[in-house]
Amino acid sequence: MLNLCNLLTLRYDPFHSQDQVKISDVTTDRVLARRKSKDPIPNSLRIEKAIRNVIRKSVETNGAERVAIALSTGVDSNLIFSLLRDEYPNISINSYSVGFYDNHEPLIAKQISESREASFKHIIVDNPLRDLVKMISIIKEPRWNIYQYYFIKEAKSYSNVLFTGDGGDELFAGYTFRYRKYLSSIPAKSTLLERTKVYLQCHERDWVPDQESMFTKNMKFSWLSIYDIFEKYFNNTLEPLDQLLCADYNGKLLHDFVPTNEKYFKHFDIKGEAPLLDDEIVGISLMIPPRLKYDFTNNVGKIPLRTILKRNSNYNFKENEKIGYGMDLKALWSKEGREIIMSNMENGQIFENKIIDYAWYRNALSRVDNTGDQRYISKLLQLLSLEIWYKLFITRELKGTESL
Repeated sequence: MLNLCNLLTLRYDPFHSQDQVKISDVTTDRVLARRKSKDPIPNSLRIEKAIRNVIRKSVETNGAERVAIALSTGVDSNLIFSLLRDEYPNISINSYSVGFYDNHEPLIAKQISESREASFKHIIVDNPLRDLVKMISIIKEPRWNIYQYYFIKEAKSYSNVLFTGDGGDELFAGYTFRYRKYLSSIPAKSTLLERTKVYLQCHERDWVPDQESMFTKNMKFSWLSIYDIFEKYFNNTLEPLDQLLCADYNGKLLHDFVPTNEKYFKHFDIKGEAPLLDDEIVGISLMIPPRLKYDFTNNVGKIPLRTILKRNSNYNFKENEKIGYGMDLKALWSKEGREIIMSNMENGQIFENKIIDYAWYRNALSRVDNTGDQRYISKLLQLLSLEIWYKLFITRELKGTESL
């Protein structure tokens, strides 16, 4: 049974096993064993060779004569794209990028794609909530930021194989916007609870300060039960950044990103390939200590991957340039978000059935109107997705073919 308290606080429920996809394990014991190994630390040449092997295996196993790739301006997808093109100079490649509002990133991705003789498709989404019912009907969980749907759907019309750069951030320390905050915030001799709380504070976009007031008493929300989820990642002798990377890998990647992609792959009957999540690459990444993945002084991550990319691409990839498939939440709110939320939730089932407190919802609306607080915009969008999910799978009053 899906734990809504976990999902609406972390953006995933680690105990919900339905349709869970198995990727290589990254337990703290496995990382500790790798750290004690006397094997030499893998350098970028070994990593590159392993990634190339995985790419070749993927193309040959699928018998692909042309392939699709999800392309942003980030290191991971461009690394896969560059090595793919280098291994197969004559294969037909089409890259896909999703853009919302004034996001300039697809324009840069287009330049990168065409510089390596690949076609490019910029998918512009004018109303990011229009297809939310359809997307939730496929994912079968109450999520709203599941816009892989668009490039996976488009890629299917071109190829039966779609490459992604998934896994690079979690395995090679790419979420630099939170590392400095985390490492500077934990006390020198921090307790398990202190480390867990700081970790969650670095994921503050997933919850709101009055999170416990959002749920009704029927839901029995408890921060202690949330903290317990992370004990195994922070209660060990690993370095602090290793602990954080384990928590990240076993969090959204394992229970949100990968399963969501796989559900779309299955729905559209396309083979998704994420070379960086291959068992061998995962094992290699665990042998590399944090100091060789992340530059603590300059706040730059994915150092081994950047080294490989520099050898294989002429584009200068700057730290924090990548936007990804996110969007301007304030623009979303003013253009269609507020109206869609209010028209679909004012007499919502999640209030009627005592899941979410209606007074909290009204106060959250007022808070966004008065302050533009993006955390509350995100939370209200989560509640919209919960209302849709409830009407799709509990009361059955919605059909997956409907649009907002």
